[in-house]
Amino acid sequence: MVEIFKQKERIVAATLDEGGLLECLHALLARIRFLDEGTIPLGTWMESRRLCAGVDPKDTPFVTLTLHLEGQLWTGDRELEAGLRTKGFDRFCSP
Repeated sequence: MVEIFKQKERIVAATLDEGGLLECLHALLARIRFLDEGTIPLGTWMESRRLCAGVDPKDTPFVTLTLHLEGQLWTGDRELEAGLRTKGFDRFCSP
């Protein structure tokens, strides 16, 4: 959620007016299930830190959640994707 608001101005400029964006965010957030980070096992966090080290440590929470949920990471960050792939992480979906 923080990431969405950090990018709010960029999203508004590229897509909607601010009112439209807020309506879309409300609809989106009503469908999202938030997890307490404390419920994710420490081993998952450690694996994510290992994967993100030397690539982009700021993305550790996103990789952690992907591993924890056995999901796929959706990112447009090609450097992150390439770096994670070199470490054996291949859970990506195409945007």
